[in-house]
Amino acid sequence: MLKRILALLLCGCLIFVAAACNSGSGDDKNNLSSGNYEGDDKDNSSSDNHKDNSSSGNKDNSSSGNKDNSSSGNNQSSSTPVVGVPTLAPTNKYTDPSIYTIDTLVAMGVEKKRPTTAEIQSKAEALQKQILNTPDTFKPKSGGRYIYVANGGVDGKGYGFAADKPFATIEYANLVAKAGDVVVLKRGHFWRTKVIGKEGVLYGAYGKGDKPTIYGALFNAAEKEWVKTDNNIYKVPSGTGTDIGLIVFDHGKAIGTKCNEMSWLSKDYDFYCSGGYVYVYSSKGNPAKLFKDIEICPTAHIVKLQSDSGIQNWRIMYGGAHGISMSNVKNVKFDGCVVGYIGGGFQSGMGDRIVRYGNGIEVWGGCDGYTITNCHVFQCYDAGVTMQHIDSGDNFVKEHNILFENNLLELNNYNIEYFVTGESTYKNVAIKNNIIRGGGYGWGFYSRGDREYGTNIMGGGTNISENFVYTNNIFEHAKSLMITVGGKTVDDVPKFVGNTFAMYYNIERAFEYRGEKHYFNRHGKDIFKTVIGDTTANVIFY
Repeated sequence: MLKRILALLLCGCLIFVAAACNSGSGDDKNNLSSGNYEGDDKDNSSSDNHKDNSSSGNKDNSSSGNKDNSSSGNNQSSSTPVVGVPTLAPTNKYTDPSIYTIDTLVAMGVEKKRPTTAEIQSKAEALQKQILNTPDTFKPKSGGRYIYVANGGVDGKGYGFAADKPFATIEYANLVAKAGDVVVLKRGHFWRTKVIGKEGVLYGAYGKGDKPTIYGALFNAAEKEWVKTDNNIYKVPSGTGTDIGLIVFDHGKAIGTKCNEMSWLSKDYDFYCSGGYVYVYSSKGNPAKLFKDIEICPTAHIVKLQSDSGIQNWRIMYGGAHGISMSNVKNVKFDGCVVGYIGGGFQSGMGDRIVRYGNGIEVWGGCDGYTITNCHVFQCYDAGVTMQHIDSGDNFVKEHNILFENNLLELNNYNIEYFVTGESTYKNVAIKNNIIRGGGYGWGFYSRGDREYGTNIMGGGTNISENFVYTNNIFEHAKSLMITVGGKTVDDVPKFVGNTFAMYYNIERAFEYRGEKHYFNRHGKDIFKTVIGDTTANVIFY
């Protein structure tokens, strides 16, 4: 229990890194059309439990302008090619969600196949299609404007306010945006940048085709020159003075394993960063000749958002801190977004403690009105979506009026995480009609030292809540615990109504309720009904 409490008191349930280097590197290519999940629940990855003594050094120093070869080209005409931007066809490898399937873990030998049902699979595929086809509905408020951004646009006077004369960069659009405006990115276009949103400004998409895409990685390192420095070790400039959270090869074909000392580099795709360089172990030769795309993800948030704002139909990928970060906000909305391969960097400000972190969509502190609908969030080091706060003295917060609906959350170490401490409160929280599966089966679980909690819900142990309800969700498979929920009193535990729990039955434990672990097997089929009170639960054993 002490270990559990300490875990909750870390920002985002941040886990001390004791074994970054020698664990098996998980990955995926996330699309539920792949079908089956992985087989037996035993943890097949190795863990040498090296003590992580490297300094965090992850101050967010990367420039928001990201000097990369994919610059949208300030003051370029619309006919000018954009150097370094991948050609974005409707089904190309950069944006086709079929590359993000669960089967990659199986192909790598990290897991065995795990079954699903035809009904769950059909629902997952329908939800995936719904997310990919979310309509563009954000509109300016009275007196507001659409501000258009596209590759090949022009950052300057006379541009930005018509679809055929867009700005080139989101940064420039934000300079002129004001509350009530909607900044829209052209579908099928691509940026490598950070976005610092403005209060009262909405962010969406326009045109036809795939969702506009933003990478936190500064460049495709497969296009850079790598230098061999030692036996099987190659280096390339990181392009940033900040820490590197993860490296993704060919969009999930392989995932780098973060090491804290150069001497730990011993197996393929181990990496270490120092002095503005990234060092990668590769027994098969130069990484740039083995892969067409290598995303080196700096420890910096990709998007920071303010109150009375939101994002619709953006794809946000490849960052070493949070995908979307907010603090003490009201009225924020996310709809139709795709967020993946996030986190793994060292958190600064932790003293001598070495902590890795990274959530897909996070609110830290108070919130009043926090909505996530029709989103796909996957492969995050910590949580897929989260609302959390640690009180300091009497700094209590209210996290109220929260809605998570019709989302596909998978392969995050915790698909949903929530915790507050002290007298902070949750009120009017509705989590409904989501498909939540594979907690702990992503790369984040396999690259961390503490592997006790790979779960679909990581619920705080001492929360005070009112009207906090999980309704009609599908929870399928988790590495360690199906769900873990808590509350300051029994009455503070969230209510569960009509949910489906589907999991391979031969596991050590099923879920954690107020610090107590309960078995979920053929002999305890009714346990979700009797313990958490979901009297209409649908319980499926594989």
